[in-house]
Amino acid sequence: MATKYDQIVREFYEEQAGFTVLLSDEPSFYKLLRGTLHKILAIRRDCLAYFQEQAPCLSEIKDKVGANQPVLVFVERLLKGRPTADFILNIRRLFPEIKVVVLTDETSQEELIFLHELGANNIITKPVSVDSLVQKLAFTIKPQGKLAQLVEAGKTFLRNGELDKVLLVSAKILEIKPDSPAALMLQGDAQSGMGQRDEALKSYLKAHEQSKVFMEPIKKLAEFYKGNDNDQYLHYLKKLDSISPLNTERKCEIGRVHLEREELDDAETYFDQAVRCAVKEAHNYLSQVMSGIAESLFDVAPEKAEKYYSKLLSVKSSSLSADDLETYNRLGIALRKQGKWMQAVENYQAALRVAPNEPGLFYNIGLAYSDGKEYAKCAKYFKRAVRSDGMIHKSAASVARNIAGIFIKVGMNDEARVVLGEALTEFPDDAKLKALLQKSEPQQT
Repeated sequence: MATKYDQIVREFYEEQAGFTVLLSDEPSFYKLLRGTLHKILAIRRDCLAYFQEQAPCLSEIKDKVGANQPVLVFVERLLKGRPTADFILNIRRLFPEIKVVVLTDETSQEELIFLHELGANNIITKPVSVDSLVQKLAFTIKPQGKLAQLVEAGKTFLRNGELDKVLLVSAKILEIKPDSPAALMLQGDAQSGMGQRDEALKSYLKAHEQSKVFMEPIKKLAEFYKGNDNDQYLHYLKKLDSISPLNTERKCEIGRVHLEREELDDAETYFDQAVRCAVKEAHNYLSQVMSGIAESLFDVAPEKAEKYYSKLLSVKSSSLSADDLETYNRLGIALRKQGKWMQAVENYQAALRVAPNEPGLFYNIGLAYSDGKEYAKCAKYFKRAVRSDGMIHKSAASVARNIAGIFIKVGMNDEARVVLGEALTEFPDDAKLKALLQKSEPQQT
C-alpha cells in the first residue's frame, strides 16, 4: 500500500510539476516534510517553499498558481500563537482550486469540524510519522475511489463554469450511488448557476435529508433563504451552529437576525457566545506569548518567570482547566527555585481545584513541604500521590527515592518498603533504591 501512495505523490511532483508551500513556525515539521519528499521519496526537483510569515507565503502561492502549477498548501492552525483562520479563508476565496492541509496539535472534535468548515481538504495532527505523512499527501492530492474522483471532477467543472458537465457528472454519481449528498450538492449548484432556483432548492433539501450533519447543503439552504425568509434562514443558521459551534461570525449573524426580529434576549445569548469564542481564541494567543516569555526566563530569572506564569493564570482565571496543569507546575518550580516553598504549596493547592485527583500535584505539594522541612506534611501528600495513582513511584527512580526517603525520615518504614519494592521491579539496578530498601528494613537487635 505504501508503494501506491508513494507513486501518487511522486507523480504529483515529478509529472505534474506540483509545488508545496508550507506556512509554519515549527522548523521540525519543515525538516520532516523536506526529508520525506527529497530523501524518502527521492524527488529531485525543487518543489517546497517554507515561510514563517503570511504575506510572503501568499505571494509565493500567487506566483505558482499564476504559472499554472498545481499547489498544495500546508498551514499551521496557530502561527506564533495566532489563529490562521483568516489566511485559510483568504486562500479559499482567491484560489478555490488548490488543496489546503491544516497542521494542528491534538484537538477537540468541534475544532476539527471547524477546520473542515474553514476549507481544509485534510488535517494532520502532530506529531506525524513519515508513512502517515505520505498517505495524507496522497489522499489530498488524489482522492481515492471512483466516487471521490468523480466528485472532484464535478467541483473542477463547477469552478470553470461548465455547468452542463457538472450535471452530467452528478447524474453519473447518482447512478452509482443513488441519493449521494455530494452529487446532489453538485446538481444543486449547477441548477442554481443556471437560474433554476426551485430545482436547486429541491436538490439541496434532498442532500440535507440524506446527511443531516453534512454542512454544505445546510449552508446552501441558509443562503437560499437569506433575505427572503428569516424564519428558515435562522433555522438553518442554528443547525450549522449546532454542528460547528466555534464559528464566531455565525454566532454574531444569528444574534443580528434575532435583533432584527426584536428578540433582544435571544440576540444577547448568541452575542455572548460569540464573545466567549473570541475570548477563547485571544486566550490561546496570550497563553502562547506569555508561556514563551516565561520559559525563556525560567532558568536565568525564575522570579521574572514567576510573574509571567502568574499573569497567564490570572488571564485565564474564568476558564482554567486540567489543560493548565503544566503552567501551574512550572510556576511552582519557579517559586521553589526562589525558596518560596509556601507560595508553591498555595499554587499547587489552587491547581487541585481544577484537577482534584492529579497525583502529580500531590507529589509536587510534598516536594514544596520538603523544601520547608515540613516532613510530616510532605509524607502526607506523598502518600496521597501513591494512593491516587499507584504508579507515580514507578515513573522514575528519582521519584521513588524522594518518596521512600521521606517515608523513612518520618518513620513510615513499612510504606517505604512497599514503594521501594515496586520501584525496584521497574529499576532493578538502581543502587540508591537498594540502599534505601536496606535502610528501611527493621534493625536487628
